Amino acid sequence: MIPVQVTLQYMRGGNKETKWVKVALDSTAAQVASKLVSELGLPPQDSRGRPLDYQLVAQRRVLDGDKTLHELGIEQDNILQLITVDANATVGLNIGQMLAGTLLDRLGGKGSSEPLSVSAVFANMAGRVVFQLKRTRALIGRADPDHGFPPESLDADLTEMDARRTVSRPHALIVYADGEFTIRDLYSQHGLFINGTRVAPNMAQALETGDVIKFGDVELRFHCEQ
Repeated sequence: MIPVQVTLQYMRGGNKETKWVKVALDSTAAQVASKLVSELGLPPQDSRGRPLDYQLVAQRRVLDGDKTLHELGIEQDNILQLITVDANATVGLNIGQMLAGTLLDRLGGKGSSEPLSVSAVFANMAGRVVFQLKRTRALIGRADPDHGFPPESLDADLTEMDARRTVSRPHALIVYADGEFTIRDLYSQHGLFINGTRVAPNMAQALETGDVIKFGDVELRFHCEQ
């Protein structure tokens, strides 16, 4: 079967790396994971000498290692994550740690202590303010303590507005720098939309006052007073 090219995300030395790789659709997920670990030179053991179990993830779903990528529905240009699974923790927690830990630290998420010098809020379509931005970086998402995303890890928790759970745990990151706001989609499952146009994952997109932002099913309007 002809190989396809996908975007692979993985951790190395505490840093998130992204790379285009070719994978064979007629190989099982376990075979592909093993091959990628070898090609990328990833460590077979952790710092305590315990073997690391690498698995592939697509759309926050750990892929069945015994099934081929074709059977699992993997296609050209898909995004895959290569993660390690700790036998003493849930798979969801490991995915949460991978997405919300080092990656968001590097992007400047919840840890930003620099106060915002302008007034910026998100309101619902009726005009009621849902949350106010207080720092120069804000992490938006849906709290899920069981999977490593307690409410305090987010600057704006949209859980109560998201009855169908369409907002990803880490969904988007807002940054204020050089007098302007930008927002980026943190590989959310249901996407991030500005005025009806989908934002490409991890690409900073300018935010303007009056813009309507859709996080999954949750639609909010951004307003800023410079």
